[in-house]
Amino acid sequence: MDRLNLFPIPKSLILGKGKLPYERPLAIQTDQDPIARFQSAIKEVPFLDESLRSSTSSQWRILCRLTDSGNFSDEGYQLRISSKGISLDARTEIGWFRGLTTLGQILDQSPHALPCLQIDDGPDILERGYMLDISRCKVPTQSTLYELVDTLAALKYNQLQLYTEQTFAYRNHPAVWENASPITAEEIQSLDTYCYNRYIELVPNQNSFGHMDRWLRHDPYKHLAECPNGYTHPLLGPLEWGGTLKPNDESIAFIRELYDELLPNFRSSRINIGGDEPWELGQGWSKKLVNKQGKHRVYVDHLLRIHDVAESKGKTIQFWGDIVLEAPELARELPTNCLGIIWGYEANHPFGEQCQSLEDTGIPFYVAPGTTAWNSIGGRIHNSILNIEKACHKAIDHGAQGILLTDWGDFGHHQFSFTSYHAIVWAASCSWNQSPKEQLDINAGVDWIFLREGSEVVAETISELSEITNSFKYQPDNRTLLNDLLMSNGRKLKDHLRHTSLPELEQCRQQLRAFKSALESTQPSWESSDLVAQELMLASMLLEFASRKGLNAISEMDESLQEERERLVTEYRTLWLARNRPGGLDESAAYLENA
Repeated sequence: MDRLNLFPIPKSLILGKGKLPYERPLAIQTDQDPIARFQSAIKEVPFLDESLRSSTSSQWRILCRLTDSGNFSDEGYQLRISSKGISLDARTEIGWFRGLTTLGQILDQSPHALPCLQIDDGPDILERGYMLDISRCKVPTQSTLYELVDTLAALKYNQLQLYTEQTFAYRNHPAVWENASPITAEEIQSLDTYCYNRYIELVPNQNSFGHMDRWLRHDPYKHLAECPNGYTHPLLGPLEWGGTLKPNDESIAFIRELYDELLPNFRSSRINIGGDEPWELGQGWSKKLVNKQGKHRVYVDHLLRIHDVAESKGKTIQFWGDIVLEAPELARELPTNCLGIIWGYEANHPFGEQCQSLEDTGIPFYVAPGTTAWNSIGGRIHNSILNIEKACHKAIDHGAQGILLTDWGDFGHHQFSFTSYHAIVWAASCSWNQSPKEQLDINAGVDWIFLREGSEVVAETISELSEITNSFKYQPDNRTLLNDLLMSNGRKLKDHLRHTSLPELEQCRQQLRAFKSALESTQPSWESSDLVAQELMLASMLLEFASRKGLNAISEMDESLQEERERLVTEYRTLWLARNRPGGLDESAAYLENA
């Protein structure tokens, strides 16, 4: 065998001579009785015999040994395959599980005989998480979440967060989530166990300060708002309701009630309390306090009170670090079990400077790059690759405790999941093993991990659509120009069109038409990726619609696009339900209908 495509790439892989013939299922032979968690975990490994025995007469066995060697991190392992058999050494059973994950990828690429080899492996970054936004319209079905967990486990992620504002079914607050198809306590408990059996920590995530507009727009909660009658958002303009809780006892009591119900559903000892972008802090209820003490002082004092609530329930907190980065001297007052998260989503984000700031305070921190797929329709793969690579590099340089790859859904969550595939593979690879990025075939990773195709054609098609989507000279932050054209009308549409020209739009439209034709001709061969093919087709149709809309506006043509728009929205609604719950669909589709 010339090459194995393993994701993430192991730290050291030495191919030997010869092969080991085998048949499935394989059995495990251990040198001691494993704990119950590992016994549950191996039941989820498809190539293993479900029974676990301390000895076996089977020829097709894996000898698993625990060692006190200092050469292994908690997730480190050594995998050996020789003509005599398979051995797996680690310091912990988590290391065993990571080694079995690698072995599973080798088995998939070696259906009858395994190559003789030795792999020595372990992660560069201790904690490697993925955070999915489930509060901007799109709440995945439970089966979709299980598939996501399996994918993350295959890539050796060890943390998952579901970004939540209003999409947990709190018993006393149905008015907030009744149209959202929320996740129930029972579903969280089931998902938590599913993660636990794959050595992934499901960390509760509940925004607890800013970004509370989904609550504060309702009359029963307006008394909790900093600005109950609305405020002027610096990016969005005047809003009818508030988005930030006022920093007082009443808000703390409210958050305590939410935590009382939410936190017992998780095994994790942590909670991400959010805390980013409290836009109107100091403009309403706390104006006098902020004028006297300063915004950052008021913010940190309230953050400390949220920390105390979480600590009283046995949890430590994670929080977004944008505000404390503005006043890092105040971060020194935070307990050392508070973890700040540095976030930024562009290729040129100053992760180095920000990591240095938090490193100097002494509090632990994560670095949070993004898939950058939101507000794009076709993805922003090139930007996400650069953003993630820089984030992981600076995280290692400055001793970050982990990385958290974010996947947001701003303004309707219109992007399909395929737009994030490359970023998820790349972040897993860069955080596990920084060294061999030039050796990583990311398209092969996407196809093997997500699509099980092995041909790379689907991943290459996803990459091509992203390249077309981002082919304009104008590259706005956190979105694409075509997404802007698709979602705007009137004066806003004209403003966006100032960033392009008729020839540039026409060239993009022709590229999208060629893309659709090629996709139509190759799609029948994508047997296991039919849904992805349908999503790619609709994404390309939405993008072409945006280009035509722009061309018509520039040329002042009176062509009606209403009928085509209605067909696209109908198809959008159908494909949404293939992976997601119905709650939020009407709101998301309304963005397209109104455009």
